[in-house]
Amino acid sequence: MIKTTLTCALTLAFLTACAPSRNAAPVDSHTARDSLDWAGSYEGVLPCADCPGIRTRVTQSDNGRYEKQTQYLDRQPQPEVVAGTFSWESDGSTIRLDASGDSQRYFVGENQLTQLYRDGTRPTGPLAPHYVLPRMR
Repeated sequence: MIKTTLTCALTLAFLTACAPSRNAAPVDSHTARDSLDWAGSYEGVLPCADCPGIRTRVTQSDNGRYEKQTQYLDRQPQPEVVAGTFSWESDGSTIRLDASGDSQRYFVGENQLTQLYRDGTRPTGPLAPHYVLPRMR
């Protein structure tokens, strides 16, 4: 009888510990990839250490392809154009261009792309708004 009671108590404790909590918040699985209309063209002038800026246009397609145009404002009469494929990072809100696009990463937001630093972090401080490429209409 004691063995049966002990077995029942252990089973109940195990089942209670493994049961999901009723107070747990649901996991939000919405990401830019599955929640936003992200395909399209984004353009702006990104900061440059030794020039007035870099006009940049990134066009993303639903099929995972991109075209990126960059033009140094004071020294390039025509933009440099590269094309290739991009992949989504595991967070579902960041894309990474292939080697043709220098493996550059962008955070995908509502009607905008934010160019990320090489380490994948978002720009901060007074220059942060200058790293945002608004969607073209």
